[in-house]
Amino acid sequence: MTATPQFSADFKPQNDTAIILACDAAYLAYAAIPALQLARGKRDYDLLIGGPVPLALPALLREAGIGHVAAADATLVDALPTDARRSIATYMELFCASALRGIYRRILVLDSDVIFQRGDPGRLLCADMLGHAVAAVRDNRQWRSPRRRVREFRQLGLPAAPYFNAGVVMIDTERWAEADLSARAASFAHAHLDRLGRDQALMNGMLHGDWAEISPLWNWQFTWSSAHLMSMADPCLVHFIGPHKPWLDSADGRIPMRLRADYAAILPRHFPDAPRGTALERRHLPERHDLGKSLFKQWRSSGAMLDYLGRFPDEYTLLKP
Repeated sequence: MTATPQFSADFKPQNDTAIILACDAAYLAYAAIPALQLARGKRDYDLLIGGPVPLALPALLREAGIGHVAAADATLVDALPTDARRSIATYMELFCASALRGIYRRILVLDSDVIFQRGDPGRLLCADMLGHAVAAVRDNRQWRSPRRRVREFRQLGLPAAPYFNAGVVMIDTERWAEADLSARAASFAHAHLDRLGRDQALMNGMLHGDWAEISPLWNWQFTWSSAHLMSMADPCLVHFIGPHKPWLDSADGRIPMRLRADYAAILPRHFPDAPRGTALERRHLPERHDLGKSLFKQWRSSGAMLDYLGRFPDEYTLLKP
């Protein structure tokens, strides 16, 4: 583990903002997809793969101007629970927030199970964060029920508050340091996290509503209730929460082939050993029950979803949650 950031040898920071795809070696192939999508065209931010230990990147990523940064907080690592699905790389937003202060003014840390479709991430990275150190998108549990008291707050004995999804998190590194959030994270993790959850529970538990709200178009959580509205909402980043990842057979009939196209094209050629589905490039129709369930859920939640989306004048204006 490295306490200070360690960049790959051929990478030098060029901008004061950065996007970081968080992953370890096991998820590098999947993080490569959104990284390459973000690398297309002109950009005014640095683009990195981030993990707790140094990792050699393949030529495909290096040639696209993508670097690697390794960072971990030794005072925090021992208090951070992991499981079969989530390694210590799950907590990269915490590690990078402190390690990259003085190098980057703002960072946008993304989970590796996302794809980038459109929009200007550089403009988002310059948005007014309304005095907060952290900005993020509400978790889908509160998209249709914004006053819902989530399980984590009930367990902590805290009142209902806005609760965000940790798959897309923007951090102002100076404000993070001024608020001493690394120390607060360590204290919270040691006291509560093992019985509570992972990085999302940690971040929400220590902040409890003290964050700026980003439009859901920057973290469109792909669920039964959001899959069909997505074509009209036209999100910037799509986040495949849950077990049915777009590179797996279990996503057949759930995730449209257009959202799986880069996995089908890039994984076999550049990451042949990475586990993947057998027919990513083929159209799969949903099961009748699954389609009915999805349409019913979307019909039932349509009003609340439109109210939620309508709160944001555009995808670059942040709100008080």
